[in-house]
Amino acid sequence: MVHNFAPLSLATLGALVGLSGYQLDIRQMWIVVSFLLAAAGFVIGKYIRKLSISSYTDFLTGLWNRRYFYKRLGEEEICAGKRKTRLCVAMIDVDRFKAVNDTYGHLAGDALLKDLAALLKKNTRRTDIVTRWGGDEFAIIFAAASLDQAQEIMERIRHKIEETYHASYGLTISAGIIELEPDLDLKHLLIRADQALYEAKAQKNTVIAAAWRGGQNFGRARQQTDRAASGQN
Repeated sequence: MVHNFAPLSLATLGALVGLSGYQLDIRQMWIVVSFLLAAAGFVIGKYIRKLSISSYTDFLTGLWNRRYFYKRLGEEEICAGKRKTRLCVAMIDVDRFKAVNDTYGHLAGDALLKDLAALLKKNTRRTDIVTRWGGDEFAIIFAAASLDQAQEIMERIRHKIEETYHASYGLTISAGIIELEPDLDLKHLLIRADQALYEAKAQKNTVIAAAWRGGQNFGRARQQTDRAASGQN
């Protein structure tokens, strides 16, 4: 991204301006001016980079936000087309999160969201893009991953969250996963992912991965929980 190079670019520009004056034989003054311009350019560049990153970051969890999700999804779609690789998206919702806020308060709820965000980051690949969609919802872009691979990662996360938070807070997650197909644009990709999430939430503590071909549901792989173990019906 351009903002990553802002400090170096502005510092270099400042140095060049100063050096151009140096060639005009006002040497001592322009050495000082060169240094000041380079330093100012570096500081301003760092500030620009910080502002740019903060505009893409969720303030509570530190994850990327929805704005960044849309930006990167478009980029990853182009990349997948060029490299002939797969691309999947998962939409995630925390089951019964409102009950946590009602019982323990919003500060406890915020702390749990931070913990869940950290767990999502820790249990995904370096190339995956984990974002906070809003409220108690998250979204993940699985670059260069098949539907089966994305489902395997999400099922591992689902199990980890159930294992960690169900006994103490009654928390689990539901997730819907969809793979980008040649006849599916990004708008409809997200609609399909949301539909899969809606179906998963009807059961709760479930990951549903849906495959679509030609606008039709070609098949659905479903990972359901052991409800007897989790105490759910």
